[in-house]
Amino acid sequence: MNTHESAELMLETGLFYTATTLARTFRESPEKGQRVIKNILANARYTVLVDHSPVKKYKVTAIDGRTMTIDQLQRKAILIKRPCFIGAQQV
Repeated sequence: MNTHESAELMLETGLFYTATTLARTFRESPEKGQRVIKNILANARYTVLVDHSPVKKYKVTAIDGRTMTIDQLQRKAILIKRPCFIGAQQV
């Protein structure tokens, strides 16, 4: 789990994540999840919504200005899902 993979997943699902739920998704420790959230918030390439309800939750809305993942953009461009053997990204 790295920062970019996590941000791509958050963008793809469109869900709000806490550090713990993000860590569970990747089967990592909550500390690692908190570190990734901190990195996403600190990096200007990610646009993030923060929900301050009882627990802070974060939602990535754009990466480098794009609001769709690379795979979603490619599927839309070629009108089919890329087969894995052509280099589709695995998360």
